[in-house]
Amino acid sequence: MNEKNRTMDLVNGPIAKTLIVFSVPFMLSMLLQTAYSTTDTIIVGQYLGSAGLSAVSNGSQLMQMLTALCIGFANAGQVLIAQAKGAGNYEKLEKIIGTLFVLEVFICVVIGTVCVVFSRGLLNILNTPAEAYVQARWYIMICGGGLIFTGLYNLFSAMLRGMGDSRHPLLFVILATVLNVFLDILFIAGFNWNVAGAALATIIGQAVSVVFSLVFLLRHTREYGIDFSLKTMRPDAQSTRQLFSIGAPMALQLTAVQISFLFVGRMINALGVTVSAAFGVMQKIRMIPNFITSGFGQGAASMMGQNLGAKKLDRVDKIVKLTILVTGITYGFFVILYLTVPELLFRIFTQDETVLEFAAMTTLVLAIEAVAHTFMPACNSLVSAQGFVKLSFTVAILDAFLGRIFFCWLLGSFFGLGAFGYFLGYICGTYITSSIVLIYYLSGKWKKRAALV
Repeated sequence: MNEKNRTMDLVNGPIAKTLIVFSVPFMLSMLLQTAYSTTDTIIVGQYLGSAGLSAVSNGSQLMQMLTALCIGFANAGQVLIAQAKGAGNYEKLEKIIGTLFVLEVFICVVIGTVCVVFSRGLLNILNTPAEAYVQARWYIMICGGGLIFTGLYNLFSAMLRGMGDSRHPLLFVILATVLNVFLDILFIAGFNWNVAGAALATIIGQAVSVVFSLVFLLRHTREYGIDFSLKTMRPDAQSTRQLFSIGAPMALQLTAVQISFLFVGRMINALGVTVSAAFGVMQKIRMIPNFITSGFGQGAASMMGQNLGAKKLDRVDKIVKLTILVTGITYGFFVILYLTVPELLFRIFTQDETVLEFAAMTTLVLAIEAVAHTFMPACNSLVSAQGFVKLSFTVAILDAFLGRIFFCWLLGSFFGLGAFGYFLGYICGTYITSSIVLIYYLSGKWKKRAALV
């Protein structure tokens, strides 16, 4: 550890110990973000029923699509920050951070305005069930109005993680999660504000976390080797080009995947509010292991980025293998839960008997998907750490339009398998992504590309 023990040395020392110690806060942070996200669904499901579940499911899908630009550029910033930190180039680091800050604020303001002004049209595209329409619209408008906090929330976390500090982002997530849970209960169960209360609780939690993150960064600028002042918070030409060269494809690939969710959601919504609610529960259950392994993958990506910057390829290779091992163990545990207690998992989110009828079928689909998820976080992290945007963008397009939209239509509509066909088709994209990035890693071509970092 250095800089008063706030950041870790990721390019020297024992690999396994460093990766685990550095990544555990990422995993806990992502797990808490899962709790942060699923709290809305649990409380809404228990108090507002299937219509509320459908509203949150449709609203959150739209918000994930619209915030893809914010997240894409934040992820790109984390890659560039990690590479600059690994190379010891603090002048470049400062320019990247200043440029990223201005870019994130601009994107969030524009997208937030779109959410508020065009909420009706967005929900019509999704074919939102009539029972959930009004509540879903309130969810989108409130989350869109507070999107600036969502963007800065992701931005500050990316900055700290790229610098090698995984502990403080965890603390800020804990703060946001605890506040969100308290406000969810207060607004929904206490004030009867329905889905609007869930959206407001989310935004307030993120806003408070952003304030604490900003205060922390302003108090510790020297320790991180950056000058986090108004003078440096301006775009730099070279940093802007780099962020767009990596961030634009990352944002587009996230947007493509989220657009596929909208098409899939439209097909599923046509089957009625009960199937829509079951799909929403499936998404929340799916997020739990995904966020845990994605958290470990994010930690691995930052560590890979710094080691790529330091030209230590043997360490990068070992990081990939260790990440696959941890991911495999995690999904093995969840597959046991999927196959043994499917209804219990569903009851966390709803007591609606008509929705519970889909529990066994849904968790079987998740168990099938788990095999592909075992390899995806590690190999995706390698591609991201290298900034190999052409590959990641191509994979995302195939995942979205071939893996999800086409197979959902093929199995659900063409072969007439209904809800099971749509749910099964939805997870085919995971297999396409996992197969391509795994082949890239096993081929060894990533080592040749590492020279470009």
